[in-house]
Amino acid sequence: MQVNKNPEYFLAIAAEGSISRAAKKLYVSQPYLSQHVTRLEQEFGVQLLDRSTVPLTVTAAGEIYVKYLESSRQLHQKLLDDFASLGADREQTLRLGFSNWRASTLLPDVLPLYSRRWPQVRIDLFELPTNELYRYAERGDVDFAVTNAAADAPDAVTTETILYERILLVGHRDNPVTAELVRRQSAGEPLDLHLLEDERVILLQPKIVIAERVRNFLDQRQIALRNVTYCTNATTALRLAAKNYGFCFINETGVRSAPERDALAFFDLNAADMVHPLCVIYRKSSYLRPAARGFIDVMSEFYRDGGGLFSGEAPPDAAE
Repeated sequence: MQVNKNPEYFLAIAAEGSISRAAKKLYVSQPYLSQHVTRLEQEFGVQLLDRSTVPLTVTAAGEIYVKYLESSRQLHQKLLDDFASLGADREQTLRLGFSNWRASTLLPDVLPLYSRRWPQVRIDLFELPTNELYRYAERGDVDFAVTNAAADAPDAVTTETILYERILLVGHRDNPVTAELVRRQSAGEPLDLHLLEDERVILLQPKIVIAERVRNFLDQRQIALRNVTYCTNATTALRLAAKNYGFCFINETGVRSAPERDALAFFDLNAADMVHPLCVIYRKSSYLRPAARGFIDVMSEFYRDGGGLFSGEAPPDAAE
């Protein structure tokens, strides 16, 4: 029977929309791949591909077969993992994707906790720009990646939300504008961010998820910043703010590891559009191994217990 023989053949054709491109990707000949599909269609008694379209498309029956193959592949991987779990001392490798900033703020706390629970797992870290994380997850180059959800996430990626994370404004306490914002917040008055218009503000480059949210937030409130410094790393922005070089915006999980944080004031802007989901993303057709699910559980517990989150309370890392 051809049903489960070389499942990657039909999956490649469906993904590429072309038998010839799939053949090149699989390093087989085009006639051989065409014959493979023909034999499948004869065995099933249904048409799997609509060859009248360019690119070619899978039929309704073809879509059912694709889902079957993907499910079979996940079950096969689960079988292997279940066998592997019988030998607790067998070493496994987990490939994790993070932004440079997220890796530096999260992993020093979470990785030791995880390693105590899963001592047999070896970790390979991929520290990448956020847009690259999606490509790595889509291709299956990492078991999963941790990032804030993007509006244009590819359909081939599964997204699991860990928490909804606030974006905070950060300023140095020696700055007069910071002092005025602290005063207003202490008095229960609304923060007037028009005070930032003539201040230096450090923003992340456009197309970074947090940068897009901050820009939309400022535009909707007609706040026109006249002195902006752009960078590509939130750690750089935070370190500059710690030297009283200007204001910046960071995800709340960065408060815990902020440099010289006793010199900084952090402001919750109490705006729904300054909250975004922190997610685990992975290839939709992949199966998350127990070791990967274990890491997600440890990370979720860490955040659920308040680790790394902005409390809004007084000691010196929060605005009074």
